[in-house]
Amino acid sequence: MNEPLPERALQRLLAMAAAADDPPTPPPSLPPRYRIVRELGRGGMGVVYEVIDQQLGRRCALKTLGNGADDDLRRRFAREAAAAARLRHPHIAVVHDATPDYITMQLIDGGPIDAPPGLDRRLAVELVRDAARALQHAHEQGIVHRDLKPSNLLVEGRHVYVVDFGLARSIGTTHSVSLDGAVLGTPAFMPPEQALGQQQRIDARSDVYGLGATLHHCLTGRPPFRQTDLPALLRAVVEDDPRPATGDRDLDLVLGKCLEKEPERRYASAAAFAEDLERWLRDEPVVARRPSWLHRWRKRLRRQRMLWRVAAAAMVLTALVLAPIALREHAARSAASEAIELADHVATVFQDATLAQALGDGATARQHLQAGIVSVREFLQRHEVPRVRYLLARLLRASSQPDEALTELERALAGAPDLADARFERGLLLAARAERTPAQQALAIADLGAEVRDRSVVRDVDRLFGRAEQLRLRGDHAGAMELLREVIEYDGLHVPARLSLAAAARARGDQDLAVYYAASACDLQQGYAPFYLARERRALSTSILGLEGCLVDFHDVLQDAPDNAMGLAQRGIAQLRRAVRLDGEGRVPAAIEAARAAVADHDGVLALHPDLPGALNNRAVCRLVLDRLSIRAGDTAGAALNRRAAADDLAQALALVPMLAAAHANAGHLALRKAGVLRALGRLDDARRAAGDAAAAFQRAIERAPADWAQRGGCERQRAVAAALVRDETAEPVPGQADHEQVR
Repeated sequence: MNEPLPERALQRLLAMAAAADDPPTPPPSLPPRYRIVRELGRGGMGVVYEVIDQQLGRRCALKTLGNGADDDLRRRFAREAAAAARLRHPHIAVVHDATPDYITMQLIDGGPIDAPPGLDRRLAVELVRDAARALQHAHEQGIVHRDLKPSNLLVEGRHVYVVDFGLARSIGTTHSVSLDGAVLGTPAFMPPEQALGQQQRIDARSDVYGLGATLHHCLTGRPPFRQTDLPALLRAVVEDDPRPATGDRDLDLVLGKCLEKEPERRYASAAAFAEDLERWLRDEPVVARRPSWLHRWRKRLRRQRMLWRVAAAAMVLTALVLAPIALREHAARSAASEAIELADHVATVFQDATLAQALGDGATARQHLQAGIVSVREFLQRHEVPRVRYLLARLLRASSQPDEALTELERALAGAPDLADARFERGLLLAARAERTPAQQALAIADLGAEVRDRSVVRDVDRLFGRAEQLRLRGDHAGAMELLREVIEYDGLHVPARLSLAAAARARGDQDLAVYYAASACDLQQGYAPFYLARERRALSTSILGLEGCLVDFHDVLQDAPDNAMGLAQRGIAQLRRAVRLDGEGRVPAAIEAARAAVADHDGVLALHPDLPGALNNRAVCRLVLDRLSIRAGDTAGAALNRRAAADDLAQALALVPMLAAAHANAGHLALRKAGVLRALGRLDDARRAAGDAAAAFQRAIERAPADWAQRGGCERQRAVAAALVRDETAEPVPGQADHEQVR
């Protein structure tokens, strides 16, 4: 730009520069314990400063009212302090102190959730999911936020905080600080009932709307409605439907459910919203569904009543012409809706069959698969949907009916030639055939290279299996065997991978290895899955995790009433194995996802058996692995949360069984890790105390362990390291031990 600045703009810049040179002016009522560092921002309720609490030696955010604040603003300010002070949640900024003139709170070293340009979609969903869980806590305490927007969700690293409860009020109150009919909040993010000033209708579902509008803004760069003048904006909020935002069908359904005009059609709670976001993150079907055509027409009729009255006569005249078309459209929509529900059912069938197989109950697994086949065939008698044909083929292949499965795949591809999932499935079936023509082999190689979409029902482990089969068909048996062994590490019950390993070993002339893998496949098909999983669990420690023991085995406790808990526990162990393996490959984000899945599986075990000490100990191990991974990813706040959660798990386990040596050892490793952090921060006295706790925990583990406990030597070495830290001696941790938690 070569044009000179206008005089007015120049004077404004000079005034801003002069103001920047002057230190911030403290409020008159500010106690001397607070020293202002800088001004962070100004808003409708006053000024926010960064301050240092000289009495406690910590940095805080201090919010104070402006000089011109009226009585209504002061009441809102006091209500913010009262509301926020009642809340204690990792994703809600903590209030330290409050008076009628100022509030001091946790200083968030970050910015609004929409600040980063091109925010990663999965990260945005994760952050909003965490914010929804925080709001659920607020709602359980009787507090509705009422002003959710991007600037009130602050992100520090990968951790989100809900802030500014200035418009909060108690759920169920019939009075408000403002007059009835007043519109408070930020119009672009407020729900229709708030835009209409219907204060008595505002509840937790109103916050669900605001959070959904915020997620819409994060994913698209704009709020659901963006009219420039206020009356038009409020009218759009009340009357118009937002357009699909992301192009991702499931995510758009979730957003649509949040942004429903009627509160009763939204998620019933912030927790339900968070759960559906979690399902999307795990590539599971979401609960949200598109509103029925009847509801959409009724809603449109209510909004445009006069228009429909004028057009009613014309609609009657053309009804006879349009009725057949409408019926066909309704049948198609009904079939699509039923197909979605059927896909959810098939996913449940596969999960139930896998868990039954993991428990050694092959008969029950076959019953689940057969029931799924019957349900899908009944649907196909009424509707012809290629993707449902593909689902039927998957069920048939899993129930050892490959020829019938191939027939169904050919029918699916005849109706939808671009259905990549079906092509991939056909490739797996053709690759498994003992006798293939050259044309079939070429077709199998091409099909296994099909670009399966990210949100496909095909599991990641099966995609890996498909790549291995491609290599085997091309004659690269060594490369295929390497990938097939990786498949078995991820899924010990993957029978097709064992059969392919047998074929590859036979092609390389290793008959003994071929017999081993073929026999193991037969064993799994005959119900010996628990034996194989238990053997792999015993080998988990040194070969995969680099630890000295394996996870606490609570199989005996569950023999009388397993309720699938053993299957969940075994899958959690496999996920933990995968997390550490991915970490070793440098794939930290994928490792974090696997570790989170391991924690979730143990959550499921403990939901069925809340007082199972072994499961509590094992979940603590998963969380400690997730702690290390979070630190490597730069998420120190998430790491701290996992350490605290692991400490809680270990405390509960030891309260139930004080003699559980593995839990004492894990507590020792946790305390030793804490001592190292404190020592690095220069807090030597605190570090010595933590090291003393670690030494005591290792001692308790040694005293409570059986005489032949394999981990006794490792605990003794770690106790010596902790004791040296207590004496302020320089002690090098034993290689492979200091950074690993004890599991047996």
